[in-house]
Amino acid sequence: MSLNLFSRKNIFRVSVVSSIITLCGGFALVYNYFNMRDGVIIPAQEEALKQTIALSEKIHNTLNQSIPVATALSEDLFSQEGTTSDLIKRLKQVLSSNPKLIGVGLAYEPFAYDSDVRLFAPYLMRRDKDVKEVQLENQVDYTLETYDWYHQPLKNGAQWNEPRFSQAAERNVIEYALPFFQKDPETGQKQKMGIVFIHFALEELFEQINLLNMGKTGYGILFSKNGVVLSHPIKEYVEEERLLEGIAREETNVLLESIYRQAISGKNGTLEGMSALTGQATWANVQRIDSTGWTLAMLYSKEDLTKGNQTLRRRLIWISILFIVFAVSLITMDLSRREKRSDPILWLRALNASILFTLGIGLIWFLSTEDVTWKNLERTVILNQSDLSTFKTNNIRTALRNRQPLPIYIPTGVFVQSIEFTSANNVILTGYIWQEYNRHVPDDLSRGFVLPEAESADIVESYRRQEKDGEVIGWYFHVTLRQDFDYTQYPFDQQTVWMRLWHKDFDKNVVLIPALDSYNLMHPERLPGIEQDFVLPGWTVSSSFFNYRFNSYNTDFGIPRYVGQNKFPELYFQIGVKRRFLNPFISNLTPIIVVLLMLFAVLITSSKESGKIELLGFNASTILASSSALFFVVLISHIDLRNSLSANEIFYMEYFYVVTYGAILAISINSILFSWGINIPFVQYRDNLLPKLFYWPVITLTMWVVTLVKFY
Repeated sequence: MSLNLFSRKNIFRVSVVSSIITLCGGFALVYNYFNMRDGVIIPAQEEALKQTIALSEKIHNTLNQSIPVATALSEDLFSQEGTTSDLIKRLKQVLSSNPKLIGVGLAYEPFAYDSDVRLFAPYLMRRDKDVKEVQLENQVDYTLETYDWYHQPLKNGAQWNEPRFSQAAERNVIEYALPFFQKDPETGQKQKMGIVFIHFALEELFEQINLLNMGKTGYGILFSKNGVVLSHPIKEYVEEERLLEGIAREETNVLLESIYRQAISGKNGTLEGMSALTGQATWANVQRIDSTGWTLAMLYSKEDLTKGNQTLRRRLIWISILFIVFAVSLITMDLSRREKRSDPILWLRALNASILFTLGIGLIWFLSTEDVTWKNLERTVILNQSDLSTFKTNNIRTALRNRQPLPIYIPTGVFVQSIEFTSANNVILTGYIWQEYNRHVPDDLSRGFVLPEAESADIVESYRRQEKDGEVIGWYFHVTLRQDFDYTQYPFDQQTVWMRLWHKDFDKNVVLIPALDSYNLMHPERLPGIEQDFVLPGWTVSSSFFNYRFNSYNTDFGIPRYVGQNKFPELYFQIGVKRRFLNPFISNLTPIIVVLLMLFAVLITSSKESGKIELLGFNASTILASSSALFFVVLISHIDLRNSLSANEIFYMEYFYVVTYGAILAISINSILFSWGINIPFVQYRDNLLPKLFYWPVITLTMWVVTLVKFY
């Protein structure tokens, strides 16, 4: 079988045209890909910077607006004299007329208030709707050198002190302080008497940072002019008053070091690096708050903008397709221009084509194994306070529109310690669930929850703690859940194990909400609510998150005006798991590869040359017997896999078996046709060379096409 000059020229021309088209198309798609990616990233960067600047200005303005209040109080004390009751009355006026303040106080120097009284420091703090009076001198001797909040303003004048925990206010506070003076009754000269100070609640700033829309996994860091961490997703850093520089050194995090150096230089700007919390490429918008000297850094993950973007992923797949077609065109071009094509060249080109298709399969596998379950859900995913606030607002509007009682929100947390797949549809989970009931929750509301999808459940109350604002109750659970998993992409499937949670009084408008404050960072890939040393043989836990589904029911459960019958928000705790490829590769794919290699070895033995027949013993009956034996090996493995998954559809791995069945059948037919000497050029050419050459390219091409269809 040979190609005449005309047909070779045509093939060469078609190959040239194909290579040019695919090369140009590939470059165009690459350009389009980067433009599209920039079209996602750049606007998000700009919006993030605007939000960071707006928040820093809001903090600056909020704090600055209260400076005149403290200044006016200091001036009043200079011009007026009065009794203790007059002082308390004046402090109450300051507190009542400035709702953003949580406390206001005075701290006199020793014997300055009264020659018979060493220290005098009245302090008024806001507690809910009441005002509580405290005498600081009964709690601490603030004249000791360790109390910089008193000494520094007294020495240096008006200033924002380092945020601290105030024993009197019983919380972390932001403090502005300045000296106040009075006239010496004997000399009439200005005499320094002590300091005036006002307090803001530091947690209110935290809430403003958390409510900022930083993307699904962004977070904020606020630190003082001395580098003390004031706000951070890891609460221990705030409670221990850690220095940002020390944290950066401890974590060997270049990005945090850059943020700290930027703050020291007093410059604003955007930095790039790797986040120690998320392990992702991140940019940080750094903004200085001039009034206090603090620095606000808002960190946003770049990968979250592009990861899981189906349009970008498909662009990459198309780029790979054009590259492979381009490379195959070059191979065809090379073969068509040769007058003589030796066996080594033909085998090399067949190997080249097989490797190309195999690489194409591998690339699609890689692009399709990113865990983006939490991003692809159409349902409401709750990852931060901004998400939760939006959800609660919308839910209240729905209740008002439907003339239902306002929802009662119960913060609920989940901590899963173990997962075990007992069958294709059954999974066992163990761990803890806790709920927070504040003092505003009605007394007649039951305490507890229901797992409506549990096939069996063992739930035991483990602890009950009384807190300042109510009580926290925790339960240990051991439940068996029956769920419908999707195995269509096995062995590259990603499953989601979920716990569906109802309140015990599900007939009332009680909505469970995630207890976000119980977790350091609700980044799905940081696995909040999952045991650190989690063991799940055959799987990798890739994400965990809370989300809502709006479920409806065709019954009212016998409860008139049942509020949960139509699109009621139900809380889910979801755990994304990815199958480890190694186990299926060894148990399922390796036997198929071995069978295909053996089939190729059988095909190689086909020959009509006497020397090869004598050496290899080729005959059609031997090949048929070998093919039959290999067929039963593959069939038994296929049946065993099918039974283990109990899938209702054809899954990806099955196509490997189908291709193997096709290869067995094709080789059997080829051996018969070749042995009988039927005049089919493809079979008889150069001692059955073409079937041998096309064996691996056809198999890899078929699997590449199947992979494209299944994962596109």
